[in-house]
Formats: sequence, structure tokens, C-alpha cells
Amino acid sequence: MTTKTPTALLTTDHINKEQPPFILVDGSYYLFRTFHALPVEMKTSQGLHTNAVRGTLNAINKLMNRYQPTHMAVAFDTKAPTFRHQLSEIYKGDRPEMPSELAEQIPYIHQMIQALGIPLLFQEGVEADDIIGTLAHQACEQGYHVIISTGDKDMCQLVNEAIVVENSFDDKRFDVAGVKEKFGVEPRQIIDYLTLMGDASDGIKGVAGIGKVTAEKLLTEYDSIDNILANIDKLKGKQKQNFLDSIDSIKLDKTLATIITNLDIVPSIESLRLPTDPAFNLDARRAIFSKLEFKNEIASLNHPFHPANQSNGNQQTTFDTNTNSLDLQNKSLQKSSITKQYHTITNQADFEQLLAKLQSVPYFAVDTETTDLNWQTANIVGLSFATTAHEAFYVPVNHVDELGQRISPQLDKTDVLRQLKPLLENPNIGKIGQHLKYDSHILANENIALAQPHNWHMDTMLASYVLNTVATRHNMDDLARHYLHVLTTSFEDVAGKGAKQITFDKVNLATASHYACEDADITLQLFEFFAKKLSENEHNLLKHIEIPVAQILYQMEKDGILIDKQFLTKLSQEFDSKIQQLEKTAHAQAGEVFNLASPKQLGEILFDKLKLSGGKKTKTGQYSTSEQVLAKIEHELVDTVLEYRSLAKLKSTYTDTLANVADDNNRVHTSYHQALTSTGRLSSTDPNLQNIPIRTDTGRLIREAFIAPKGRKIISADYSQIELRLMAHFAKDPALIRAFNEGHDIHKATASEILGKDLADVSNEERRQAKAINFGLLYGMSQFGLAKQLGFSREQAQDYINLYFSRYPTVKAYMQTTRNLAHEQGYVDTILGRKIYTPDVQNSNAMVRQPAERAAINAPLQGSAADIIKLAMIAVNDVLPTTPNGQESAKMLLQVHDELVFEVDEDQVESISQLIKTAMQNVFSDTAKKLGWQIDFAVPLLVEVGVGDNWDTAH
Repeated sequence: MTTKTPTALLTTDHINKEQPPFILVDGSYYLFRTFHALPVEMKTSQGLHTNAVRGTLNAINKLMNRYQPTHMAVAFDTKAPTFRHQLSEIYKGDRPEMPSELAEQIPYIHQMIQALGIPLLFQEGVEADDIIGTLAHQACEQGYHVIISTGDKDMCQLVNEAIVVENSFDDKRFDVAGVKEKFGVEPRQIIDYLTLMGDASDGIKGVAGIGKVTAEKLLTEYDSIDNILANIDKLKGKQKQNFLDSIDSIKLDKTLATIITNLDIVPSIESLRLPTDPAFNLDARRAIFSKLEFKNEIASLNHPFHPANQSNGNQQTTFDTNTNSLDLQNKSLQKSSITKQYHTITNQADFEQLLAKLQSVPYFAVDTETTDLNWQTANIVGLSFATTAHEAFYVPVNHVDELGQRISPQLDKTDVLRQLKPLLENPNIGKIGQHLKYDSHILANENIALAQPHNWHMDTMLASYVLNTVATRHNMDDLARHYLHVLTTSFEDVAGKGAKQITFDKVNLATASHYACEDADITLQLFEFFAKKLSENEHNLLKHIEIPVAQILYQMEKDGILIDKQFLTKLSQEFDSKIQQLEKTAHAQAGEVFNLASPKQLGEILFDKLKLSGGKKTKTGQYSTSEQVLAKIEHELVDTVLEYRSLAKLKSTYTDTLANVADDNNRVHTSYHQALTSTGRLSSTDPNLQNIPIRTDTGRLIREAFIAPKGRKIISADYSQIELRLMAHFAKDPALIRAFNEGHDIHKATASEILGKDLADVSNEERRQAKAINFGLLYGMSQFGLAKQLGFSREQAQDYINLYFSRYPTVKAYMQTTRNLAHEQGYVDTILGRKIYTPDVQNSNAMVRQPAERAAINAPLQGSAADIIKLAMIAVNDVLPTTPNGQESAKMLLQVHDELVFEVDEDQVESISQLIKTAMQNVFSDTAKKLGWQIDFAVPLLVEVGVGDNWDTAH
């Protein structure tokens, strides 16, 4: 290892912070981070893994576009041992072996970085940390301020007024104040801080008994390890002895923890200048991108290479290393190696040109920027549009300064929306969006009806969900990363996070414009990807099921449902009284007073004091008292605790909350989510109206609070035993099919089959037992679960299951076939051909695999039930009448699992009830067939309809 003469203490008075920062990248951290962040299944046609290469390229592009550096380097570790390994036999001895899938990518990462013209640095016997430390000091000496991009906390010892450590993956940034806030010590104390704590992964022993808090406290009091040792007699007891025992190892540990800053690495900082020639290394870039099969990068090679060379003539960029702001006074910003044209529209002439462009195309991407995620309280800030990939337009209408004063130049919001209204409402020009339901709410607040039949060309969130529900989350940033392999600008990138986050209207206009334009641009690119990727059936699911349902949900959310606030207040008081009584009962059963809401205290009562079996401590050292654990314990105190928890949850979730989320008209507007569950079922939040327990008296009391207004009634229409009917259909079981076709009570019919009795001779208890197994098998109930529910022994429960399968052999065959399909093809199908992927069935861990197998068996049933309720929503929506003056005489208000809830004019209850029932029962013969699915369903669908003044009486 060659070193220069040690440098003097760095001074920063001469640093020029108006020039771009000098960027130093910890390449070793990048490749590990991206390898574990992106799917390892990303391969070329020849089987070469590319996830780490792709992730590193995207991360470097994002970093360069953020800071526009003129000087930069990427440093890597090597396999060769360093001087630290020579000093310590255990140095980094616990590090796991590098996965072969990552190791094979390292040469290609190196080639790619070199082809991009970015200096690549590594030296045998030297760690990347030492290369970066040396170059950071040299750059500071030359007047540069430095950004070190890494997630390695050790690098924080390099931080000063001119050097900042930034984890570019999760936007954590450590300047001098940031280090102090994070670690409680100054950057100059980080080496001692690491030495005291130790690091098992690095083989640094540290001082026994010293953790983060103690290290911070000691360094605050004594400033350094040297001073601690000089005052060792002031330490007390075990701590003093631990330091005495560690005196010999502390010096070694400190050497291991110290980053070298005086290596002989490069002849000069100037040798690390980035190229500005667009043709630099063109052949090398083409070769590596071809080898990696990076199609977008190959296509981009005709465009200039370096972002700093992409000025459109009026770009001015200012950097501020203290605030991490990037103030871009330009109308377009390059985000990757592909040239992007992003425009901010602030005058009428440009806006009219944009309108003309939008009117001339068959479809365009649109996105709204707002002040809030809640559409009820959000204000529109601007709109972005894209008609072709890599070009987008942002029209700001409501940006303000820090004092809330409207900034200029901006077009008038009213004029902009007035001119956009006919275009946005025109169904002959398709709208492409990411979560268009939200945009529809925002625009509806401005009297623009976006959610109309045939007006949405594609919703990319729903397209991703139709393609694969579990491959990734379905927000735009994750879709861009997973499908386009692009790292996008996050909202926190531009608005900050936590308590310091600002609303979008206060984001710097140029920064906001780039963010908004990227939203529209990426959405359009996702559309182009999904348009080619989706199969014919997936296109049909998107066009004929998911998009129409989303538009129906938009209207349901907008209408909301009326609640009785006075009833809720009274109910909350009753719940509170009952909760207090349950607490007293629990204290009596436990023989002492304790906090029922404390898992720690409850665990000690159950498993230490009462000696109940089933206690298991978690990593924190306390007993788990989850519902899953408690459900297996038979004891009166456990029953009381479970009732207490259920009631407390109902009170906090509903009776105390519903009145607060209602609007001025006492209507509650839940939010439905289509792209959340793996099976296609809808879910709802704010408030969650789908998890109100229906089988308990208290749950039904909550439903009483949802009422019909004067002159109206609540109608509830519920599919009867839909998943059992689906089981009969999929399993093709003659006994189940016969029972449903003949209109028998299915649970009585099951008991009759299992027990060999006539239907008339089946007792209520035998029916209850048959019902338990009917529904239990749908959800993979074990013999233990059935035994607990029926009060059987495990042997009796298993005998009952065996008897069931002997009478229904095709059901058992269906379950086995479905399990096998999940293993063989990695997915199962619903009745409409929707693929539900089941990756965990291949997991080697039985604790993961077995629940996944049970879920795979149920998935076609639950997923098909979701298909059917969506078909029903479309079918009913098509037949609900309106009054002559255009007012709705019936509104669909809620969807809860297999149930639809309506608000209907009192004088039309009978006729509309029949319309609803007929439409829902005939979805296969009418709606599905009309939409292109020919399904010969084996048994009839039965819908039960109820009417009442509130939801409970209607159900």
C-alpha cells in the first residue's frame, strides 16, 4: 500500500459551493444494495443475471442527474486481503460468501461504468472506503465540496463542512448536523464511537457492555477514547473493568475503524473529470448494453451521453450542499441516458399549443398534482400530460411561495380548467393514468367529469394488478423500477419527509415541474409496456372489469353513506362501560390488577403466574400474546381478553372515529382499493367498512349506525354461499351440484351425505358440524382448527375430515390438483382466467410453504368470488334507474365481500330489489357473456335481498 505524507487538518474556507459537487460512489455498497433490491430473476436470454447491473446503472444515473457533476469516481473493494486483514485474523471474518448470482455480474458492472466514462477505481490491498477517504480529502484541498454516496455508517467519520455522506437509495443525508442528530456525536468522534461499540460483521471487538447510548454518553462527557482512558479511575464497577480488559484491543480496533485518507491513488483530481463528448466510448457502450440486453439504453445511444451536456440553452443549475436542494431553472431535465424534454407551461400561447397537441392524438397520459392524498380535502396544484415517451408538459395553476402567496408566472386555474374540461371529458380521446380514480375525484371537485364510460384508455396501476398481483406493489415508483428498470424521483425527493415535509404547492416550481412531468412520462411508458405485455384475456379483464369497476367505485366513494352520529355517541358510551366491566372481570380472573392493553403484563399473568401452556417469548424477551397465540388457549381470562380487545377495537375504529370522518352532511366516504389483495378482492380504508364483524351482536350494532335518509331505504343484496358454489363448480362434484340445483340447505345436505342420513333426519348440531367443515376446508382448516371449533378431539376431527373426503372425493381431487398446479406453473386461475401467482409454494421453509399451499387452494375460489362481485357491480350499475329529472332513484353505496349495499327511493324498493337480484343472479348468462366470457356455471347463483332503515336491519 502506497501512501503520501499525511495531510494536515482540512480547512474548508476555500471551498467553492457554487460549482457542482465532486461525487464519490461506494461501488461495493451499490452492487450489494441493488442486488437485494431488484428481482434476482432479471436475466438475459442467455441466463446472465442483470439485476445488480441494472440497479447500479439506474442509481448512478439518478445521482448524476441530481447533481450534474463534472468530476466523479466509483470505488470498489477487491478480493485481495488488506492491511487490516494482516492486523486482525477476525477482520470481516463473519461476512457471508457473495452469492454466485451477484459475483457473475461484477465484471459487467465494471465494464458498464468504464463505458460510461466514469472513472473506476480499485487497488489490491486497499478498501473502497480508503480510496474514497483519500479522494474526498484531495478534492477538498482543491476547493471542491464532496458528496459521498454510500450506506456505510463508517464513512460519517469523513464528514465536515465540505463533505457530506448521502445514502442515495433511501435519501438519508449526513452533514455535520446530520451526523450529530443520528449518532449523538460529532463526525470527528465517529472513529472512537465505532471503536467503543464494536462491529461483529467487521471483526471489531469493541468494549464489552458499550452500546450506542453508552458510547454517546461517554464521548459527550470525555470527548475521546484517550480522555476516557486517562480518566479510567472515574469509571465505576463493571464498566471500568471492561475498559481495563479492552486496553490492548482498543488501539487495534481504532486502527481497523479508521479510514485512510493519504493513499497514492490518482495523479490529480483533474484526472477524474467526466467526459463531455456525446460520442465518448460509443462502441463500448453499445457492446456492453447489447451483452446485457438493455434495450432502452441501446436505443438511446443516438442521444448525447452526459446530462451536463444536455442544456437547451437556458438551463441554470444551483447546488446547495447544506439543504440538499436542487434548484433547476429550466423547462426540461435529463433523468437518464435518454434525452427527455420536460416543459413547464406558463403562458397562453404555449398552453394553446399543448391543447392542440392533446386534441390531435388518440390518447394521452394525464396526472394531477395536489396538496393532499385525501381527495376530499386536496386542492389541485397543476396537471401534467404526455403524448409520447420522454416528453411531457406541466401546467402549474396553484403554486405558492413560503408565505402562501401565489407565484408568477402561472396561468389562471379557472381558465385552464375551463379550456381542459371538454378535452378531459371527451371519450373519443382516451385518458391514460396511474390510479385514475383519484384524479377523477380531484377533477370532479373542479366540475370536470373524467370518470365516464369509455373515457379511460388505461389505468397503469390496474394493468399491473391484472398482469400479476404479487410481483410488485402497484404504485408508479415501484412499477417503473420493476417493469421499466427506472429509478424515479419520489415525492420525498422533492417535498422532504416527516415533520419537515411541505405540500406540493410549495415545492420549487422547476423541481415540481420535473417531478410532475416524470409522472406523466413514466405513466405513458408503462402504458406502452402493458399494452404489449398483457394477454388478450388480461386486456379484457382490464377493459371490461377493472376499469368499469373503478369508475363505479369512484361514484360510490363520492356519494358516501349516511350515519347516525347520535346513535354512535350513545354506542361509544355503552362500549366504554362494557370495556370497564371486562377489565374488572379480567382482574378478578387473574387475581390481581394489571393493564389488559399491555402484552408484557398479560403474558406474565398468563404464562408465569397462571402457568398456562403455549407461552413463547419473542426476541424482545416478552411473551407473545397475539390473537393467534391466545386462540389456542382455553381459559376464562383469555376469553375475557379477546372480548375486551374486540370491543376496544370496535370503539377506537368505528364508534369513536366515524363521526370525525363524516362530511358536513353526515355521510362517510370510504376509499376502495383494487390493487392491494393477491386474489382480486376489494379492500377499503378511511374507514375500513369491510371488517365490521357481522357474526357478533356488537358488530351488528355498528351496522345500525349506517342509515337511509328520509324517503329512502337501505337494500342489502348478498350472494349466498358463493365460495361453496364455486367449489361445486370447480370440483365438478355431483353431490354438491345436485344439492345446489335442487335448492337444498347445503350444510344439511353435506351432513346427510357424510352421515348417510335422510335430509329430514339431520339435527341442528349435525348441520353445524357440516357447516364448519364446509367452510373450514375452503380456508385450509387443519384437524386442530376443526377440533377446536366443534369441541372434538383431534382424532375425532380427523375422522370427520376423512369421512367428508370419502363422500366428496372430487373435492379432495380438486384440492390436490390445485396444489400441484400452483407448484408446476406458479399460479392458479379464477373463473375469468385471472392468474393468481403463488411464489411462496416453492419456499423451502415449511412454515412459509404450507400456508402458501393452503392459500393457493382457496385462491381460485376467493378470486372467482371477487370476479363475480365485480361482474355484479357492473351488471347492477347498468340497470339502476334514474328519475325523469336525471336524479338517481337508487345508489350503490358499499361493497363488502359478497354483498352490495344500496340506498333506494322508498316507493321503488320492490321493483329495484327485483332488478338488483335478477342482475346479480344472471351475471354469467348476461353480463359475463356480453363481455366475452362464455361460462357454463354448474350451479345457480342465489342472491338474498333485505330492506331496512339501516344496514343491519337490511342484511
